[in-house]
Amino acid sequence: MQDKDWISIQPFLSSIEFQEEQQLLTPPDLCNFIAFIDSGAIRSYHRDDNLVETNLLLRSENEFITDYESFVSQEAATLHIQAIEKGKAILLDRNGLYNLYETSFYWNKFGRIISEQIFINSKRRTEQLLFLNPKERYLSLMKNHPEYFQQYALKHIASYLGITPQSLSRIRNKLLKH
Repeated sequence: MQDKDWISIQPFLSSIEFQEEQQLLTPPDLCNFIAFIDSGAIRSYHRDDNLVETNLLLRSENEFITDYESFVSQEAATLHIQAIEKGKAILLDRNGLYNLYETSFYWNKFGRIISEQIFINSKRRTEQLLFLNPKERYLSLMKNHPEYFQQYALKHIASYLGITPQSLSRIRNKLLKH
């Protein structure tokens, strides 16, 4: 990144501090930001008509989070974004980023790379939920993100894995016995 690229994005960045359980996005609001998490932990989740919450993403320090569909389409968000623990984030404004796409090769390339990463992550997440059983999803999470088990409550991990907390407990107990 050249100095001019860093200077060009600064007007579109804002810093926020958030508290545990603070909502950063609530449907049907529009998502007009991509958040880079400086500290703390955040989740994105869907809430159904029976108020059952299912975690889509668990994110923490040095990771991004947004409702990308709402961000791109400018239609109502379908995901809630909520802090799990107190922290700080840097928000990148959508309108500013789209302006930079038009005026900066660097930021246009950045947007393409971010979009590609979001696609790859979504595809992997979908494949895990479709093709792995709950035990395999748990073992994959243990292997790829062992820090989640220190940072997130088991109810959030269970939801992220697409299982109940009771099922997660049974999986953990069976693995401990072996």
